[in-house]
Amino acid sequence: MDNYDIPKITSKELKEALDAGKEFVIIDNRPPAQYREEHIPGAINIHLNTTGDPFERQLTFMSLPADKPVVVYCDCSDESGSLQMASEIRNYRYEIKDVSALILGISQWKGLGYPVAQSES
Repeated sequence: MDNYDIPKITSKELKEALDAGKEFVIIDNRPPAQYREEHIPGAINIHLNTTGDPFERQLTFMSLPADKPVVVYCDCSDESGSLQMASEIRNYRYEIKDVSALILGISQWKGLGYPVAQSES
């Protein structure tokens, strides 16, 4: 795994900050079908397709607000996908300073009993 210089945040820290009213851009980088099935409430889906052309994903990064912290999560046990996408966001949106990866992703979030949402499309 690449050694990205990306800070990590726990599900507990994220939930407490959300409950306190702090606004985040939360990115679920799993495939769209998994996102539709369940995701952290308020999260947007930007799929990290490592075998595809990253251009569309990078264009989506341009629409992210620079004034809110960004948290990226996946469902991998080592945050590798989250760290990769967080690094890409930093590379393409250098003005976004606060980008982190959610430790243990949605698995830890659900394991702590935190709510998940579903999408129809």
